[in-house]
Amino acid sequence: METGTSNRIPPEVLRFFNKPGGHSLIVRGSAGTGKTTFALQTIESLAGVEQSVYHSSRVTDLSLLTQFPWLRDLEGKVDRSDAHAGSGAGSETGGRSGLSDLKGIQGSPVAVPKGERLTVSIGRDMGELEGLYRTIEEGLPKKSLVVIDSIDALAEKYGIPCAKLLNTIQRDIVEVYGSDVLFVVENGDTSLDYLGDGVINLSRSEFNRRRLRELEILKLRGCEIQQPRYIFTLDGGRIRTFSYQKALGMPGAPRRWPPIPDLDGRPSTGIADLDRFMGGLEIGSVVLIELGPGVPAAISEALELSVALNFVAQRRGVLWVPMRRASAERARARTVGFVPEEDFDRYVRIPERSEQLSSPGPYVMPVEGSSAISDLRWPNVEYSLSGAQRPFLALMGFDSLQSTYGRDVGDDLMDLIAQFRRNHGVVVALAPSSRGSNSRLADLATNWLRVDRIDGTVVLYGEEPFTECYSLQFEDREVGGRVSLVPIS
Repeated sequence: METGTSNRIPPEVLRFFNKPGGHSLIVRGSAGTGKTTFALQTIESLAGVEQSVYHSSRVTDLSLLTQFPWLRDLEGKVDRSDAHAGSGAGSETGGRSGLSDLKGIQGSPVAVPKGERLTVSIGRDMGELEGLYRTIEEGLPKKSLVVIDSIDALAEKYGIPCAKLLNTIQRDIVEVYGSDVLFVVENGDTSLDYLGDGVINLSRSEFNRRRLRELEILKLRGCEIQQPRYIFTLDGGRIRTFSYQKALGMPGAPRRWPPIPDLDGRPSTGIADLDRFMGGLEIGSVVLIELGPGVPAAISEALELSVALNFVAQRRGVLWVPMRRASAERARARTVGFVPEEDFDRYVRIPERSEQLSSPGPYVMPVEGSSAISDLRWPNVEYSLSGAQRPFLALMGFDSLQSTYGRDVGDDLMDLIAQFRRNHGVVVALAPSSRGSNSRLADLATNWLRVDRIDGTVVLYGEEPFTECYSLQFEDREVGGRVSLVPIS
């Protein structure tokens, strides 16, 4: 089963650097977007393949280790170019021709007219760059990864135009030595883009009053870009990017559902991360989960099943109207293996029109299909679920309700919600955001959650309570299902 995944560095970047020969990558963005973090994690990801040289023009080792404590695991594997500064230039090799030009070193003796005095210019001192070149030369023929953070600061220090310095390093290190270079550009200047083999832009934006971080791959010469934009988060001094969601169903092979216990008397949503900011499902509450356009069916199914299965695993009654008009038989088939069949038959009731029934199972609740008020009256529900424990759950796929009872089902649904609240039940409604009656549900909801798709990443966030965005991922959990929420900050 293929699902949306999270990575430290986009796989396109790793494929780009793993290609034969040398390559240069420009990483640009405004202050605080995560450029240094990205550069250091690229070193970490390629540590087993290339020797690494990190040159920082503004940040000391102590500051780096304070901000990124995980770098201690790389000690001894990453060289600092300034560690070799002042060790002497040694002989000029073919790889240093561009550096020689920058330093003002003449390639041949200068003829001096008779009677004139000889003035010798030793060129400008570039000890840091000398150390960088020396480290690469000592590591040959092994390929090196050089990170210059930042090229702007280095050019400013030596009084050299940034484009000229970048082009010189590209020619010497990439083209002659065959090594890789990652240039960090501080000001997000696009004028340098044409000089690099690859360009990545890091940015911050807002989505519905919430902060998002985005990584955009603008160019990777000779490498296919399968996902040009990634939503990412900074977690513990590390970047975590999120790939496209490609799940086709409830992820993972069915296994017995280990229920999440109640939280201070409140039933769980079946998703531990969701419980953390909701505090579980308050008795008598109404929860609206609004699904934006483009959200994969696998996501809505995973949310739907998580709530239902956690109630069933605790032998509580569930009145379930599956989304997308899924039949009772299909809904049951999706749960097989997660809970025993006999438990599903005893604790779940799925309304279906009597005229469409062929051989109804005990989990089917026959209805006329003309009036939701008549079909879903509380006494009918209570009698049908007489063998189940309380509180009962009403899990309502609003698209299916409207398909069966018409677009005006909202009024009838209000009556059903009122009955469940009076009888200390819980109502969870899942509704596509295009449904016109959602505003009434939102006004009534105790909790209002939204699920949207941004650049291929599915995010969940709360309107009530108000929360940041979370990337919805599928990961193994000790209790509940495999749905996890990773905060994007």
